[in-house]
Amino acid sequence: MKIVIYYIGRAKKNHFTEIEELYLKRLQHYVKVEIKPIKPHKLSKTLSVSEIRKAEAELFNQHIKNETRIILLDEAGKHYDSVQFSNFFESKLSSGGSSIALVIGGAYGFSDDFKNQHNSLISLSKLTFAHHLARVVLLEQLYRAFTIINNEPYHNS
Repeated sequence: MKIVIYYIGRAKKNHFTEIEELYLKRLQHYVKVEIKPIKPHKLSKTLSVSEIRKAEAELFNQHIKNETRIILLDEAGKHYDSVQFSNFFESKLSSGGSSIALVIGGAYGFSDDFKNQHNSLISLSKLTFAHHLARVVLLEQLYRAFTIINNEPYHNS
């Protein structure tokens, strides 16, 4: 099993890189996790929000076409607490296939067509996060989910 986290942006070192690496290292005990940035198109300032969302959807579709299960992270997605998220994730893990793609939307989110194409939508929070921070929160929640699934002492309920 493999989990791939996709996002629109460039892979640059930042203040969150060390934390991402920490959780990636912790997660390798359970599953292989890759983070794959997707280089954005050079967008014209004359494009509308819907045109930007459509262009980003095309980029995502080019990269995620081989993934078994696709989960979009979107502020309009379903909200879970950590235990519910671990149950949701465990059901995705046990539903077969070789990979799960977790897709973090661009600055303007996903187009409605893209959301309808991929009907698994979850939200990390009602708050909006910068991509770097969203990845850290997601990685920590994945690690927490795996410790809950394996009855290990990390999550205090």
